[in-house]
Amino acid sequence: MKKALGYIRISKEEEGSISLDYQRTEIERYCRVNKLHLVEVDCDNGISGKSMANRPGVQRVLDMVRGKEIDAVVTFKSDRISRNGRESLQFEELLAKHHVDYLSTTEGVLSGDSVDGEFMSFIRAGLNQRERKLISMRTIMALQRKRERGERIGGQPKFGLRVVNGELVEDSGEQMVRGRVLELRKSGMSTRQITSKVNDDGYTTRRGSQFSQTLICRMLKAS
Repeated sequence: MKKALGYIRISKEEEGSISLDYQRTEIERYCRVNKLHLVEVDCDNGISGKSMANRPGVQRVLDMVRGKEIDAVVTFKSDRISRNGRESLQFEELLAKHHVDYLSTTEGVLSGDSVDGEFMSFIRAGLNQRERKLISMRTIMALQRKRERGERIGGQPKFGLRVVNGELVEDSGEQMVRGRVLELRKSGMSTRQITSKVNDDGYTTRRGSQFSQTLICRMLKAS
């Protein structure tokens, strides 16, 4: 029985993409049906397919291929391995060099040295890279629309505010702290004295830590 290694991936920018659990289940089913011994399933969670270099999961796949520890690589779809056209072709060349089968639960057998097989490798590589470009364009357009509507794009909201359903709303607890800070400032206290006072009174930041003088200064500046 051939030894197979599964690979699954999902990236942050892919909204509504196939879950890791579903990919894993499909790989396990594919191996059972095709009588392959699934050694393990390597995973890269929340990492883009732009490059293989920064993905530990796919690097383990490459190491096992080079070490001749497996007979086949099984993935849900070829774009899980890479959405970089050049790297996609290099990956397939590496598998062919070490006589490792390249299998996809949705695309079937991807390995092959026939004329059509080689041609399809280039087609897949191009389509996968094209999809990465489209995702990038959709992300840029979505952010632009948010800017035009005045919606919050990202980053931590300033102290006293929080995000609810994508909108900024006042946090009553933090607003109370801000009010106390402003009150102490109006009484003539320095920022150092205010910092000491709010910490002595038991107030904490949203992370549960003591206030720093820097945060107090930032709070006063934003008021």
